[in-house]
Amino acid sequence: MRTAIIAVSRRGIRIAALLKELYPEADIYVPPRFLSDGEEPNTHLPLHGSFREALGPLFSGYRLLIFISAAAVAVRAIASYLQGKDKDPAVVTIDEQVRFVISLLSGHLGGANAETEKIARQLNAQPVVTTATDGCGITAFDDLTRRLGWHIENLGELKKISAALLEEQEVILYSEKPFQYPLQGRINLVDSAGQLNKTAAGVVIISSRLNPLPEPSPPGLPCLLIRPLSIAAGVGCRRGVPAEMIIAIIEEGFRNAGRSLSSLACLATGEFKADEKGLLQAAAYLGVPLKIYTRRQIAGALGESVISDFVEEQVGVGAVAEPCARLASDSGEIIMPTRRGKGVTLALAEVRQLPFSWQNE
Repeated sequence: MRTAIIAVSRRGIRIAALLKELYPEADIYVPPRFLSDGEEPNTHLPLHGSFREALGPLFSGYRLLIFISAAAVAVRAIASYLQGKDKDPAVVTIDEQVRFVISLLSGHLGGANAETEKIARQLNAQPVVTTATDGCGITAFDDLTRRLGWHIENLGELKKISAALLEEQEVILYSEKPFQYPLQGRINLVDSAGQLNKTAAGVVIISSRLNPLPEPSPPGLPCLLIRPLSIAAGVGCRRGVPAEMIIAIIEEGFRNAGRSLSSLACLATGEFKADEKGLLQAAAYLGVPLKIYTRRQIAGALGESVISDFVEEQVGVGAVAEPCARLASDSGEIIMPTRRGKGVTLALAEVRQLPFSWQNE
């Protein structure tokens, strides 16, 4: 997480130095007067202009801002830059007596609550977290999705779901795949769309499907749609195929499979394509890792994949896309068998249980 530490006093600068143990790559910003006297390290960066003006580039350029100042100082500085909980960075403040560490902004989606706890442990201070669901011991779905790296498709419904839980009303959680995660509050976990209780105060759906329910939820019933990272895309390609073509094939594949691209967790291919420029660029554009498997691993995961003599002659195994998708999803379900076109082969596999660790090989 790209981090900026903002210190406004000499004492604050000393506290910032302690935080570098937690955030070694963080940038420390200080008023220019502390740099002109030559006492501070030349690695510190100046806050040019007025304090509020100086905060503009930092607010948009970092994912975590740590102020060592009064909370009011931070509030006034960032107030004009606020955009929304899905866009704002996490903001944490620490008082100069190091008594309190306060989660000020983007506690859940931005991760400020988690960072507050971490900083407080480091400085032996009191963490202050005021988000309502945390105070009541209720699952916050924006925090859950952040921890798992998942995506909320309709963030506007989140407030309604949280309000229902805070009022101790029942919320139905339907997960298309078996879902094992600690849940707190009146959350009724069901494994079938037919079990949705329309008398509940709201519905949360965890699914990669573009249309996860056989019929729309009743009008007026809050329905939060969460996209899990559940799908691995196995990809093979001719040498030199551009990233734009690979991306277009993947997007088309997800549409044809009736799945949301937000559930793409990784691309997967063979060791013989590890340096393929188009694949590397496609993975970077889509914001997912490119997993690489050996010929031996691929051969062991062929299963019922259709074998191509030409592919076997070229790379040493008879199929690439489908076995790589299967490997990356830990023997997941093939939801789209291999499709070929324009020099690219693509197969999609989905994990069998959620949440799933994509560190698995």
